[in-house]
Amino acid sequence: MIIDLQDFIPLLIFGIVYILIIGKTQFKIPIWISMSIGAIFMIITQTISIQQVIGAINFHVIGFLFGMFSIMSALDKSGVLQSFAIRMISKSKNSPSTLLAIFIIGMGLLSAFLVNDTVAILGVVIIAFVIRQIKRLNPQVLLIGLAFGISIGSTMTPIGNPQNLLISLQSGIDAPLTKFLIVLGPPTIISLLVTTILLKFYFKNKLLLSDVEEEEQQQQIQSSVNTLDSTTLKNPVESIIKDTKYAKISIFALFITIIGFILTEILLYLRIANIELSLIALLGAGILYTLSKQRKEILLSIDYRTLIFFISMFIFTSGLWYSGTISNLIQAFPNPNPNDVFQSSVIITLSSLGLSQLLSNVPFVSLYNYIMIDNGFTETNVDQWMMLAASSTIAGNLTILGAASNIIIIQTAESKGIRPFTFWEFFKIGIIITSISSIIFFLFIVVF
Repeated sequence: MIIDLQDFIPLLIFGIVYILIIGKTQFKIPIWISMSIGAIFMIITQTISIQQVIGAINFHVIGFLFGMFSIMSALDKSGVLQSFAIRMISKSKNSPSTLLAIFIIGMGLLSAFLVNDTVAILGVVIIAFVIRQIKRLNPQVLLIGLAFGISIGSTMTPIGNPQNLLISLQSGIDAPLTKFLIVLGPPTIISLLVTTILLKFYFKNKLLLSDVEEEEQQQQIQSSVNTLDSTTLKNPVESIIKDTKYAKISIFALFITIIGFILTEILLYLRIANIELSLIALLGAGILYTLSKQRKEILLSIDYRTLIFFISMFIFTSGLWYSGTISNLIQAFPNPNPNDVFQSSVIITLSSLGLSQLLSNVPFVSLYNYIMIDNGFTETNVDQWMMLAASSTIAGNLTILGAASNIIIIQTAESKGIRPFTFWEFFKIGIIITSISSIIFFLFIVVF
């Protein structure tokens, strides 16, 4: 049997990238650089052509992220997010355990209506402020809680994450917002509560850092270009918002964007128009840049490394697809049967959990939707489409590669001088959370 070297190259590139990401702590290579290396090698080895590269990049996602990054940057720089963080601290009464619960449940519910990638940025910025106010608080625990919370919380609406939006559009389901809330709302709430209990128990002895770890953490933050200034830290309530006009413009831009997301859902529901979320996000950012005088500051503080990661990820995963590597893996799973809810739900769940770790959940769903349609799934197979939405989203809690929001959290944390969680730190508790959440959603959708 002769092995074609061209078939082996994509697997080799994938293995190298995966090793670099898993061994991030040892190799000291940021995730966005590791993914960029994979994308570059896909192009150099001609696994993907230049024409295919242009088609592979989802500019709607890049535009959406740029718009939301701009708004979140303005909210951060104006002090609005820090002001919100102070209120969170007061609600938690400086209790790390209570604060963890607020992050999981609060950010989780928020992500259902504000898109989890956006809440990922919001949450990290708040954590960056909180750990300066509550000494020795372990940021890795809050970051992991944030990651799990927004993945689970975003499951219950079609606008909670990009893959749910793809499902609501391509499946043809009527009244998607209502269907998602009815079918996925209850198991989402239960999963958030169960996750909160499990994480509080799992991290009960890790909520606080040692004195040495705290000192190292503060040194990292001090060296970050995005750290809060000393005046804010000494008098957080009085000096947190220095430019009220800047703050009002930032809030206004966010408000218009959220209203735009809601109107998009209504127009889609009424079958009047299908407006891309990226256009709404760019509209919000456009208002911000038009009204604000801090345009340069906002542009310079955007996390371009995450944008580079997404561009590289699109090229990398497309290279795996064009090489036939992913199509061969998909063929290893049986075809789901639209007339058998139990069989199809099992296959959809296993496919989602496994392949999302290779492709990330958004690219996986964009491909698997066509497999569902080719196998006869229509708008009447609501349960199976909901199973795809749930399992592909929950897959993001298995490894850091399962969801783009995990990468956003890691990249944003590093930009704030915070040491993020590693692959193994995430995976050790992620496999437990993912298994339990999958069972909860499966029981609600298939059994109940």
